[in-house]
Amino acid sequence: MLAKKQTALFFLFLCLCFALMVVSLVGKWDGGVFRDIDPNEKQYKSMQESYFKDIIYHLLDEDEPSFHLTADELTINSTIEKIFFINPVGFTYTQKKEKVNYKGHHGFFDQKKEFLVLEKDTVIDMGKSEGKADKASYDMPQDRVHLVNNVKTKTFSEDEGDWIYIDSNEAFFWPGLERSRYVGDVNGLIDRKRVYEDDMTFSSYELLLNMVNLKADLNGDVVMKKRYLTATSLRGEIFLENYNKKLKYFVLYDDVKVVEKVMLDGKFIERKSFSEKLEGIPSVNKIILTGYPKVYQLSDVIKGNKIVLRENTEVVEVDDANTKFKVE
Repeated sequence: MLAKKQTALFFLFLCLCFALMVVSLVGKWDGGVFRDIDPNEKQYKSMQESYFKDIIYHLLDEDEPSFHLTADELTINSTIEKIFFINPVGFTYTQKKEKVNYKGHHGFFDQKKEFLVLEKDTVIDMGKSEGKADKASYDMPQDRVHLVNNVKTKTFSEDEGDWIYIDSNEAFFWPGLERSRYVGDVNGLIDRKRVYEDDMTFSSYELLLNMVNLKADLNGDVVMKKRYLTATSLRGEIFLENYNKKLKYFVLYDDVKVVEKVMLDGKFIERKSFSEKLEGIPSVNKIILTGYPKVYQLSDVIKGNKIVLRENTEVVEVDDANTKFKVE
């Protein structure tokens, strides 16, 4: 009897082994209750992450400080080499060892790529420039700051003592090169140091600002405004160091249109001008129109190779005039 039982068990064992061999050849086990566990992440998650509260964190590069932050909460994931934080406030350095201060609501730092990302109520202070946005990032190897959505920036011109305020949809800064680029719904103001000097507002689709050359290039739907003057064009330039010099301070190109308020006989009239190029020289309150310029002033139509307008005065200077006056 015992021998029969042993023989039956032996054959049952062989059948089970054969069944397992068949399943392994023609089927695939889905892991059962263990199928949702990723051995590369979940099994060792507690070993990969470290969590801290109210922390001060430093990183060193060859015994020199390279990254600093304080945060309400901080998580370090050693596997992916990323640091996640809440309410970070800190600073890092450019390739030229210039300090870049930052803060935001939350974000992370990729140690491998040296890439900082901040979200919500972000501020990046680069010394001479500061930017605020919904989202900000700083690529340290590329020395590039990227601001996205509701961008508001200000830049100080040490040479002139002026502040340049620019809002846009998106902006890029290269702090070490003192260059920046603004894209989408760009609106700006040049706030002059001296109270008796006129401020200038401007807008465009794109603006490139170079604080080394003290020059701004505007592209697409360009608008420049002073107190009594509004000028539009397709392209424009602003030479930030020329305001008080007898040199062109701003230049407009392509389909230039100027609308001015001019005092005449004790009341303001509207004067319109059209040309292919405009040069503005604020130090002498002069605007120079070239490229088939035309000026419409009351009932007068003024044409010439070059027309000079004096701001807030009816005087018009014409070179090589081809002018039609209507006299009543």
